Amino acid sequence: MFFLVVRQLVIMLLIAVSGYIVTKAFGFGVTEQKFVSKILTYFINPCLILARFDMEFNAERLKSLGIVILIALAVHFAMILIAVLFLGKRTAADSELADIERVAVVFTNCGFIGIPLIAGVFPDSNGVFYLLAYIVCFNFLLWTVGYYMVCGKINLRNVITNPNILALAIGLLIFCLPKTLPTVISQSISSISSMNTSMAMFLLGMLFVTFREFKKEYLFRALKICFLKYIVIAIVVLVIVYCAFRLFHNVEEIRLICYVCYIAALCPVGMTVSSFAVLFNKDESYTAFLTLTTSVVSLVMLPLSVFVAERIF
Repeated sequence: MFFLVVRQLVIMLLIAVSGYIVTKAFGFGVTEQKFVSKILTYFINPCLILARFDMEFNAERLKSLGIVILIALAVHFAMILIAVLFLGKRTAADSELADIERVAVVFTNCGFIGIPLIAGVFPDSNGVFYLLAYIVCFNFLLWTVGYYMVCGKINLRNVITNPNILALAIGLLIFCLPKTLPTVISQSISSISSMNTSMAMFLLGMLFVTFREFKKEYLFRALKICFLKYIVIAIVVLVIVYCAFRLFHNVEEIRLICYVCYIAALCPVGMTVSSFAVLFNKDESYTAFLTLTTSVVSLVMLPLSVFVAERIF
């Protein structure tokens, strides 16, 4: 698994570098960043959700899906509590970075890093499907709690009409139907969703162009986030999934479910945080630096965390 994480980080880095080079070459600015961010957040991500739900219905899978969502809710609320306790606003000047940090601690890169990681570690299993259930919870909380963390308010109309939330509802309906989508439709959605990884990393490269001045404060704060994610949160989430393992011990694939939730919770800071920074005029440079730092640290800490979990399970 160590080398799988390395491979994914190298892929992410190469795409981000291409985004940086193209942005520099053509002189792209904030306008182009916002355009790419909106396309990624409001169009490509919803297609990714729909594509993952387009499969034949299975009652046992639906039951397991519910268990994953329960565990994912517990994990996310624990991380939200940790974010509030450790990353409260201390001064008015601290407010902008603290807003980003709270979202960064809770909402991980469970899509880009998580999907290939789970597929590689647990091949020929339902691991990716269970990760999908985690991502369902992730997206719902992102556009409610995460939105509130950044804006300080929740617009129910915007939540209900958000393409990601609508995609979740439609996706669940598709999963419960006796048949999958017609091939022409499913292939179209799948083609669009396949752009998610490339577009997200390309946006990261674009954001690095605006990284004009490194501040010592960035490094200190980023290391603090790494400590919270890979020490504090790693321990708390391990306790949660172990309790779930004991509580649902009769479920056939509960061990796999627990591993999936644990790995998803410890993935690096998600590109969604960078998208939020662009959409809501936060510090894009710090967000890009935070994503890069946690990705590098995860190269060592994520395999170590899973190694510890293996000893417990």
